[in-house]
Amino acid sequence: MHKEKLVTEIIEKIKRAEETGNYDFIWQDSLKRRLAWYEKNKDKLELDGSEVKKAYTILLLNYMGLDSKEVPVVYEDERKIVWKSFSWCPVLEACKRANFDTREVCKKGWEKSVQKFVEKINPKIKFSRNYEKIRPHAEYCEETFELVE
Repeated sequence: MHKEKLVTEIIEKIKRAEETGNYDFIWQDSLKRRLAWYEKNKDKLELDGSEVKKAYTILLLNYMGLDSKEVPVVYEDERKIVWKSFSWCPVLEACKRANFDTREVCKKGWEKSVQKFVEKINPKIKFSRNYEKIRPHAEYCEETFELVE
């Protein structure tokens, strides 16, 4: 999909969510696409490393098609991986153009789809985003996958 069309569609989705006070349809649609992709591709994925590294690789590098330079890992051990997102983001672009706050929109509209997607990879992985470090309020978005008991 062309970037401009995607940004326009996201603006319309956010407007609808704001008008109705309900973002569920956004994350549910996102999750549906992610899970369909995962079911189609999971047997083809060649993965090494910890469970959190696998989740990072599957979501960011394989599904989203990002270059690791766009989402550099700044901390990693067997239970936790933290990265900075510098990549082009249609949600960020939509929020900037339509004057929505990414801190609210990303949490309400997209966080749950990421969480439920990584639970498909491993139900013990928790996704979190540092809302003190999120674009455009910071130069990058800081995000984490962590194994929890």
